[in-house]
Amino acid sequence: MPSTAVLDFKKDEYPAGSNDVRSGVKLDPDLQTRIAIIDENALSRSCLMRCLSASEPNFLTKGYASVGDWQQQDAQDAPLIVLLCATGRKSTEAAVRRDLDLVIQTKPEARVIMVSDFDEPSEIVAALERGAKGYIAMSSNLDVAIAAIRLVRAGGTFVPASGLLSSRGSNSPATAEAETSGKSRQSVFTQRQLEVIDRLRQGESNKLIAYKLNMGECTVKVHVRNIMRKIKARNRTEIAFLTNELF
Repeated sequence: MPSTAVLDFKKDEYPAGSNDVRSGVKLDPDLQTRIAIIDENALSRSCLMRCLSASEPNFLTKGYASVGDWQQQDAQDAPLIVLLCATGRKSTEAAVRRDLDLVIQTKPEARVIMVSDFDEPSEIVAALERGAKGYIAMSSNLDVAIAAIRLVRAGGTFVPASGLLSSRGSNSPATAEAETSGKSRQSVFTQRQLEVIDRLRQGESNKLIAYKLNMGECTVKVHVRNIMRKIKARNRTEIAFLTNELF
């Protein structure tokens, strides 16, 4: 009888085996990405674990109700990715200003991604400044979450366009000035560069951008370098921030 991968609610983990029966693909241990999901809500935690494991055979997920549980149960473990989930303003602020620090102090090598339904730009910036490598809004779909994890795994930083765009709601003089600046800045870019910026702001890798825009990966890299030079950005995260007013 063939082996099967099942969700063990006692262990709260969804392991990937050497042979994944869901996809029929033989897994390479060197390519597996260990993901710790910290979420006090058992249902959402289990659903996220199952969805990620089913969508990406090399994702090895484990779930924890709190940072304390994670520290006690797997102090010796070294997950590459930690998804720190929170719901609501107060819970998110506590996660950013307390739990995020605890995770980074415990495992400095881990790459932490905040997952929250509270995607105010100020909170996104605070999370990134305190060491988070990404911020996934709960309004995002699963494909976006997976793309964000892949980007962070590759060494990038994911910033949700939806959260940054919400800052445009103000009618203050500063906002009007930013919109005017945005219109003038938009004329600086070619149409192709604007398309690359749009995909980059969604956390897509150069390879995925090249595929979706039907161009070579080297061409995408050239566009990214030229975009950074035009707006004096130092990395992809700054491109997302500095081009906020274009979209």
